[in-house]
Amino acid sequence: MNYLIVILSYMIKQFNGNRTIYGAYHILKGKKSAQTMQDCHLFNLAKFFGVYKELERDTVTQVIKALGDQGLIFQCGEQRFTLTKKGEDFLCRKVNINPLPRYLNGFIYKDVTELFWKRLVLTTQCLSFLKINKKNFLPIIKDRNTQTWVKKYLTSSTAKLDKLPQDLYRELDMVLKHFSTKEATLFVLRLSGTHRIGLTNEQVSSKLGISPFYSHLLYLNVVHGMLHLVSNKKDDYPVLHSFLNDAMNNSLLTETAKRTFHLLKQGVSIDEIGKMRGLKRSTVEDHVVEIAMTVKSFSIDPFVSIEEQLTINSVIDELKTKRLKEIKEKLNNNVSYFTIRLTLAKKEIHNGSKENLV
Repeated sequence: MNYLIVILSYMIKQFNGNRTIYGAYHILKGKKSAQTMQDCHLFNLAKFFGVYKELERDTVTQVIKALGDQGLIFQCGEQRFTLTKKGEDFLCRKVNINPLPRYLNGFIYKDVTELFWKRLVLTTQCLSFLKINKKNFLPIIKDRNTQTWVKKYLTSSTAKLDKLPQDLYRELDMVLKHFSTKEATLFVLRLSGTHRIGLTNEQVSSKLGISPFYSHLLYLNVVHGMLHLVSNKKDDYPVLHSFLNDAMNNSLLTETAKRTFHLLKQGVSIDEIGKMRGLKRSTVEDHVVEIAMTVKSFSIDPFVSIEEQLTINSVIDELKTKRLKEIKEKLNNNVSYFTIRLTLAKKEIHNGSKENLV
């Protein structure tokens, strides 16, 4: 739980009392709700999306109690907190010792991290055994889809199979230079070969003397960093990029939001989309907000008038809050939550807090 205290302290600081602590819980769990996904961007917490899927609510409650007992947080509403001065100092000290991972981005890489890792691990293991002419061994990855993919990949690479181990080693050596010694060591310790089986996260954390959660975050940081570097410089990493050819999706939109976006571009209204797709209006509105958060060129003007946008932005700046209820009440309930969410989404993009756009 050690580094989880740091992460939750950081998320409380980012929320600044605008969301409950369970908003942080849902982000760490990777809950695919419109509110959680929007909060990722409104509060610059996209990096943490889905990085702790096993997290339990009771654990969050224990951390909050510990932070409160130490005087590190102040309760400003029901399940809403801000950091005290002592809490700010605590967070600063902790991240100086163990910095927040720089490449971590669960929101972008949530769907490809495990796939890339499994393919890389099994390919590395296979190549190490093939190098000593041993074709019978227990695969470290039991997933049949991964096994099928690696078998097909190695078969199709027959012409260059003798060269593949050296090329993969060279690319891994080159890409790992972008990370700290601790991160590179942690990554390599999890790989398997002819003479050893890769260590588990718990074994790695024990060996390096860091908490299991921080070890897990560093592992994700290396994989996410690799995905970032490899996808942006595929000519430098042709072997590693080949693990992604059928996996990387250039759009950050969910599949259902993509279908809504396609219809919107054809001039179909929100109500018509709902009827065509058998969806509630609120669900289609969630898609529109997701599109506004993700597609920089998307205009919200057809849904929120310029005058309404100016009025809502003025209230947001005046209240210095992102709490929808407070904004709506200040506007005498004359605007919908949908218009506020859309305006907030575009405001954050224009302010540059949206880290990754299509």
